[in-house]
Amino acid sequence: MKRRNAIRQLGLGLSAGLLAPQLFTSCKKEKVIRGINYNGSIIIIGAGIAGLYAADILSSQGLNVTVLEASNRFGGRVRSFTSNDITNDNSSAAYIYNKAYPPLNDFPVELGADLVYGDDSALGKIISTLSIPMIDMGTATDNYFLGGQVNTASGWQGDADFQAVQNFVSALSGNTNNTSIQAAAGVSARAQALLNSEASNLYGSTYDLVSAAGVGGELQLRKHDSKKLTIKSNSLQDIMLSRFSNAVKKVVLNTPVVSVDYSGEKIIITDKSGKQHPADKVIVTVPLTVLQGGDIAFTPSLPSVNANAAVKFGMDPCFRMIIDFKNNFWGSNSGFLWGGSFGPQYMNGGFNRALFNSTLVVTAFGHPARQLSLQPGATAVNLILNELDSLYPDPSGRFPGLASKWIIRQSTIVNGSPVETDPVVTSYDWTKEPYIRGGISYPLVGATHQDRINLGTNVNNKIFFAGEATDVSGDAGTISGALNSADRATTELIKSIPV
Repeated sequence: MKRRNAIRQLGLGLSAGLLAPQLFTSCKKEKVIRGINYNGSIIIIGAGIAGLYAADILSSQGLNVTVLEASNRFGGRVRSFTSNDITNDNSSAAYIYNKAYPPLNDFPVELGADLVYGDDSALGKIISTLSIPMIDMGTATDNYFLGGQVNTASGWQGDADFQAVQNFVSALSGNTNNTSIQAAAGVSARAQALLNSEASNLYGSTYDLVSAAGVGGELQLRKHDSKKLTIKSNSLQDIMLSRFSNAVKKVVLNTPVVSVDYSGEKIIITDKSGKQHPADKVIVTVPLTVLQGGDIAFTPSLPSVNANAAVKFGMDPCFRMIIDFKNNFWGSNSGFLWGGSFGPQYMNGGFNRALFNSTLVVTAFGHPARQLSLQPGATAVNLILNELDSLYPDPSGRFPGLASKWIIRQSTIVNGSPVETDPVVTSYDWTKEPYIRGGISYPLVGATHQDRINLGTNVNNKIFFAGEATDVSGDAGTISGALNSADRATTELIKSIPV
């Protein structure tokens, strides 16, 4: 009990970076308990948010921690577009990006997670502690695509198809229908894309795959508010790396783990180069796709309780696109645009953040993301532009639509005159990120809350699991879920240490 209280008294942990020195002051008043008597070594696999937070908690207790990260960067699915991206060539297949034409935004550009779900959630509390302002997207006016038309909720008032989708979405928390979102909602063909956008893409895939009961049960477990927020002036990546600056020092980059042998007294971890890393306890924080894909061979094989639970969840393709425009044609007070087919979720990225720029942030999971992923860069952009043009036609008829009219394009000089060419677009295809290969976990039809618990069940008090897919507090698929899972896994690990 004493050890668990030590974690609770740490609250958000001990380490913080230069981003917010006031955090150090706030910690001085807390009673910090250090020094668990344990000489064993602990290895954390993965330097995403769950891995960094787990390292932060354990090292703050004086434990010997090393983090092995497969890629060349920290943060996992938290990835912001930074000055480093502008000054260095980006050869990753995940990018659609021209170094000479970076984003024009005067606000943070997120290529990965970009929303804070709940200002009193685990992530929300970290940001509040750092005194960083957030923007409540709920104060904006959302637009909805239906039957080839665009309107606000009040504009669609009286439309039976629109109301059917909104009724289903508002009642999704606690839904017990053990079928897909599509089958459970039973809306008309006209409303299918809107349903997919609001009730499925938001949770990581398409409505024919996501479980209504699975999402409904997880939403019911959430203890925080339902706000969707963006960060006004700091990137998520900088916030996380600053917050976990001490944990970052524990990370060894470019070290993909290929096997974990826990058959003996010592756990032997082998990386891709053949180097072995002995440990007494291990926390595995890799994405669900890595576990499902067998990237890491466990000896002996993981117990059936974990293996059977892993196949109850999916983690599908994810595609993010940031498009700059000369003019905001969708409405400066707009928040989200729901109901697209290729772009199921459009977000007005500059809402209450940008002074000069008009930007749409496109987020697609599942089938639409897979279609975008399979296309050459220019074709993927055109699929989005064509969709927007059909919804926002150009009254003058000079352009296919307002998106094509106002999009910012690259320019070149031809015969002494400037000529506009390709659109200025920054995208990230998480499907092609080799050590992630997708977006976020979601419950398949038939998945239960017990399956989430089973997925994260530790093995012999030696192998522990964290990461958003193992969150059992209703926040799976979010940064808060990753943070919650690290708290759970480290608590279990500390309790397993002999007194």
